[in-house]
Amino acid sequence: MTSAHRIESNAQLAAALRAFADRVVAPLAARPAHEQSWAGDAIRQACREGLGGMEVPADQGGLGLPFQARIEAAQLLAAVDFGFAFGFINHHNAVLRIAESGTDAARAKYVPAMLRGELIGCTAMTEDGAGSDFAAIRMTATRVDGGWELNGAKQWIANVQGCEVALVFAQTDAAQGAAGIACFIVRLDVPQCRRIVDRPMDGIAMGGVGGFELSGYIAADSDMLYAPGSGFKQAMAGVNKARVHVAAMASGMLRSALSQASAHAAARMVFGQPVLNQQGLRWSLVDVSMVDGILQMLIDRAAALIASGSEDAVEAAAMAKLYAGNETLDAIAACIQALGARGMAHGEGLTRKLLAAKALCLADGSNEIMRDRLGVTLSQRYARSHLQARSTPPTVTGTVTGAGTQATDQFRAVFITKPEGGSHQAELRTLGQADLPDGEVLVRVSHSTMNYKDALAITGRSPVVRKYPMVPGIDFAGVVERSADPRFQPGDAVLLNGWGTGELYWGGLSQYATTRADWLIRQPEGMSAEQAMSIGTAGYTAMLCVMALQSHGLTPESGPVLVTGANGGVGSIAIALLSHLGFMVTASTGRMEEAPHLQALGASAVMDRQALSAQGKPLQKENWAGAVDAVGSHTLANVLATMRYGGVVAACGLAQGMDLPASVAPFILRGVSLIGVDSVYAPMPRRQTAWDRLAKELPAEVLAGNTRLIGLSEVIPLAGELLAGKVRGRVVVDVNR
Repeated sequence: MTSAHRIESNAQLAAALRAFADRVVAPLAARPAHEQSWAGDAIRQACREGLGGMEVPADQGGLGLPFQARIEAAQLLAAVDFGFAFGFINHHNAVLRIAESGTDAARAKYVPAMLRGELIGCTAMTEDGAGSDFAAIRMTATRVDGGWELNGAKQWIANVQGCEVALVFAQTDAAQGAAGIACFIVRLDVPQCRRIVDRPMDGIAMGGVGGFELSGYIAADSDMLYAPGSGFKQAMAGVNKARVHVAAMASGMLRSALSQASAHAAARMVFGQPVLNQQGLRWSLVDVSMVDGILQMLIDRAAALIASGSEDAVEAAAMAKLYAGNETLDAIAACIQALGARGMAHGEGLTRKLLAAKALCLADGSNEIMRDRLGVTLSQRYARSHLQARSTPPTVTGTVTGAGTQATDQFRAVFITKPEGGSHQAELRTLGQADLPDGEVLVRVSHSTMNYKDALAITGRSPVVRKYPMVPGIDFAGVVERSADPRFQPGDAVLLNGWGTGELYWGGLSQYATTRADWLIRQPEGMSAEQAMSIGTAGYTAMLCVMALQSHGLTPESGPVLVTGANGGVGSIAIALLSHLGFMVTASTGRMEEAPHLQALGASAVMDRQALSAQGKPLQKENWAGAVDAVGSHTLANVLATMRYGGVVAACGLAQGMDLPASVAPFILRGVSLIGVDSVYAPMPRRQTAWDRLAKELPAEVLAGNTRLIGLSEVIPLAGELLAGKVRGRVVVDVNR
């Protein structure tokens, strides 16, 4: 019997696993498909023989080997059976996570027993409806005395058909999104857990894939593996390695199938000569060998980059996984073809490999997700030299390089990065024109703004940024420097807001920006760039709200109008616009000391937001004919409950929350209308109308008294203050200051 202390190298482990696979796994794989099931007993036996815990530190009883050992183990085990390899590696990963990040109590309780095979583990991330979209998980964890109560279901989990321990990722606060995810060590062999094995997986039966449901499970504090705020990051930290070991499993299957097909074709005689002599078949197997060789190079490259800690490991792992998913299925099919009808026979095992090859297209990120992952950095990786060669470097006054010399193609920008598995970081960085994403129009930005969404993006407190790296800034104004669209010429004064700018596409907190021509509008006549950004997305949204109220027949004669979130950008300009149009406006704010400022904007009355922010009755006293709400949650519910008959509410924000704890009573008993106002994707004619009206209807003195002007270097420090509600009105950023 092999023991852990006798295995001191990758080669020794590989030899021991190969012998184990031939002796134990191969007979299981040879069984008919309907007789195959989770290979838990075989995983336990491998652990008893000292083959588990490849990367677990030696001082905790593991083998203490490098990541390459996992790759080689995955490759050689998958050559015999992908399902077994999948289950075995997943057990190993669970032990490793506890050994690396568990509390002392958790390590003592679980690691030795898992290394001995007495407890088998799994990692439970995915759910129905939340596979690749991991941040959307619905498993909840609620704080209770001494621990956490878990409720919810997981699906598509390896080893779950019989394992005892699961690392369960759960949401502790849905309002926090990804930042609320934590991870707990959970025992599945308890009454609070119900196994769900109603969807057996063809081709990978030995992996024991299934699901489970937890109801009222209490995880002790000592069994919290990753605390809220780090759970998502830690989950993603293991993704690169997982993608590479899954690609290695594909390589192992492919190499086994190629060996089998080549041996058969060399021995099978047709027309007096081996089938392998037939050029068409021989070439098809050559193509398979090319796939195998390329996949191995991609795996080796990704593994080396992971070992060195390189940032390029993210793309390299995705490439290896994508190539495996794209090519292995067809390559194994070609091997089946080489065997003819015999290739479909159960005893050959190739159809099982074919199904497993399809499964790997989904495991640890589907092919589509891998393409998206690689697409995020496509322009940075390949377009720079092309853009550098074709572009005429713009002149940026006052931009200085680190060496202190003028650099005409360099500019400053707020730059947000988040390496996969790393931490969110925002910094003021000097970039080159070649760093800009591709776009039809190049704009020399003069002014941008600081909005609530920008502050969330900069601080990382909410997953606003959906692609990294990112330049935040949901709006900007400036002058066209270069355009591939005839609608815009160099020198045209333009502005942009919405369309995912600062979230999906680089934004305006930068001295230069590229964008689509369809997203730009011309600055209204007589409006400067600074004035445009004093209005900004917030003021534009406020005008959309006013237009929505008016389109539903609201007039000053209808009665008083309420504006919530009054000190914010939307609220303050909504007050000014409505007051200018003759409406009697009441402002709701959490900072009553700002009442004089709100009254100067045109508010006839100011009320404390506490009257609206707590849970209220479904129907209350009829107060308002109309309302602009930028707060959401209980505030919006109370606004609806206090509307007059036939009243109308324009909702555009969620400062208090995304939920709406209201009833249908205001709608069916008072005929109240609730209008959703979207500023991000509003049609261009509506945008132009809003901006043209702002140029005519928003008093200039309102902009002057409601605007704070800062420089680009002041943006990052101000983000926290803005989120804390310490900033009133509009913040305009002069990007050249």
